[in-house]
Amino acid sequence: AKQADTDRQQPAQDEANPRNVSGAHVLIVDDNASNRMLLSKQLESWGCRYEEAPDAKTALAALRASARKGDRFDVAILDMQMPEVNGESLGMSIKADEDIRDTLLIMMTSIGARGEAGRLQKAGFAAYLTKPVKQSILFDTLIMVINEPPRDTPGRNAQIVTRHMVAERNGRKMRLLLAEDNPTNQKVALGILGKAGYAADGVTDGFEALEALKKNRYDAVLMDVQMPGLDGLETTRRIRSIETDVLDHNIPIIAMTAHALKGDREKCLEAGMNDYVSKPIKKDDLMAAIERQVPRKGAPESPVAPAAPDCATAAFDVRVLLDMTDNDRPLVKEIVEIYLQDTPTVIEAIGKALAAKDCETLRLSAHSLKGSSGNTGAVRLQEMAAVMETSAAEADLDKAVLLLPGIETEFENVKREIAAVEWLQPGASA
Repeated sequence: AKQADTDRQQPAQDEANPRNVSGAHVLIVDDNASNRMLLSKQLESWGCRYEEAPDAKTALAALRASARKGDRFDVAILDMQMPEVNGESLGMSIKADEDIRDTLLIMMTSIGARGEAGRLQKAGFAAYLTKPVKQSILFDTLIMVINEPPRDTPGRNAQIVTRHMVAERNGRKMRLLLAEDNPTNQKVALGILGKAGYAADGVTDGFEALEALKKNRYDAVLMDVQMPGLDGLETTRRIRSIETDVLDHNIPIIAMTAHALKGDREKCLEAGMNDYVSKPIKKDDLMAAIERQVPRKGAPESPVAPAAPDCATAAFDVRVLLDMTDNDRPLVKEIVEIYLQDTPTVIEAIGKALAAKDCETLRLSAHSLKGSSGNTGAVRLQEMAAVMETSAAEADLDKAVLLLPGIETEFENVKREIAAVEWLQPGASA
């Protein structure tokens, strides 16, 4: 049964790029138990052999022990923000040890900083991913780093793998439709898509978009909201209507609008759009939206999760987890259960650190809460924990004390909204 699950979740094999990580030996290094559990479930579903380590000391011991046994780890997935020794320092220690230096290193971080990828590339990391990481992106990253020639191979371009590189490689297999009436804006967007490796057709209004969708199959539509004749909202409604003879009524639609007014996102989602990017279009924003909404070619079909609402609208959004796990409901349910068990302990640790005026423990506890909340879809709590983390780093305990009651209240809100999702309840079928 486990092998069947593995086969179902992996794309078909490609001769130029093998699509299989089954049997790979992977070490997960993260101080957050929820993050380790999520990664371990994903690796298990792909047939990987894996072990977990909560800190750098345990990780080094595991790597060295496996080398002595002749069963080396192929890959180590490291969290950047860990107490005492962070992921970057751990990676440097691994690369400095002759017995384990060949281990492929993947960095995962919740705080991407400018220049960080380049610095990690020089340190010997094979890949750099920012959290939350979709299951499909992690799978493809593993495929790329495992099947690349060794970094010291003559002529090998040791460029670090990023989520954008993964998207660009997969993009060559996708076809997009761009509906944009402004010639300059259309040229810019088509240029961005072309450089990213996407095949894209451009149309100038909603009527042309409908005609194109009746004749051709596309993987997604990039839809300008403000177009003459038939605007993006009405075009989307017609695409979703079964009375319209387009080939795919469920095609992912990404809104593009110059407006940034409150409620615009909600109007787009209500019309049936799946995601939203603001103009002027930025490459990173557009690529991220496409990554969220377009599944890998060859990946299993699954319902498209709509974009998460603004953080002001909900304490908990299960769609964040569904999107991250490619709609694996049983896994989402396990993650939520662990989050509910672990979070009270973390909040209690925050309170004790405040009472003891221990800024470092406070910072680490707030960081842990921030990471687990962000990965679980508790976006408001994530942001509050981020403010607490910054306050602790700046030794501003007066501000931190004021934040704690709000964090406690917000966690109650999260629990209440989780309780409203029937299939997440104990005993309920996912």
